[in-house]
Order: sequence, then C-alpha cells, then structure tokens
Amino acid sequence: MILVTTSRKPSPRTRSFSRDVAKAIGAAYLTRGKANLEYIFSLVPSEEDRLVMIKERRGNPSLIEVYRSRSRVLALKLSRAMLTREIKRRYGYSTQGELAAKLAHALGVEEGIVMQRGTSLMLRDGPEFNVEKVIEDALGRGED
Repeated sequence: MILVTTSRKPSPRTRSFSRDVAKAIGAAYLTRGKANLEYIFSLVPSEEDRLVMIKERRGNPSLIEVYRSRSRVLALKLSRAMLTREIKRRYGYSTQGELAAKLAHALGVEEGIVMQRGTSLMLRDGPEFNVEKVIEDALGRGED
C-alpha cells in the first residue's frame, strides 16, 4: 500500500498536486489535517507499505519524501511542479533514466509509471515536476 499526504496546512495547489500524484501511482490520499507523524506512520505499518509526503514552499510543492518502515528512503527537491490539468502535451519523455528509476524503485511501482526527460519527471497520466536536487537516496547518500 502507498499512502500520499502533505505537510500541515497545505495550499490548494499542493493538495491538488498530492491528489494527482496519488491517482497516478494508484495510491490512497490522506487529508492530513492536524494528524501528527506518529498517527500517519501507524497507517502504513507493514515494511512493504510506503508513505509519500509532499511538502511546500511559498504555496507550491517543493519536496517529495518517500518513507518505508518509518525511514526516509528518497527525498527530491522540486523547482517546478505542474498539475495534471495544466499539462497540454505529453511528449519527449522516456521510461529510461536514473531519476525515474530511483523514484519508481522508492515508490515500489512499475518503471513505466515514472518517465523522465532531462531533470524533469512525469507520472503517467499525472503531474510533471523538475527535480532540482536528490537530497537522499535509498542508501542514505546525498547527491548534488
């Protein structure tokens, strides 16, 4: 099971982006409200379950964190995010790419769901975002 949620008090744009991500990867979306992290982690108790937390800066999605067994396995700093409804054309993306493979592996989804063009990632039938920096990967190593 994959659960997608946001940081507390998200903007409407971040909520829409989070719902788009959940729909694209076949995950459940949780409206965070006042729920603390302990409660949210209790909803994904299995080691196979994943939690995707989308954080924001200045009202826009800025960070995607993927947790497994209460440990952060991947964090991507975003510099631009487009909602599904804002994308007019989908072309030039490939399922081949290091960033696409990292995100697909961290989420536990098929590689064809995450597509890459340069440093931009797009989820099949979902949102598009540019990755500014990989903060942490599954091995706990940072990357610039």
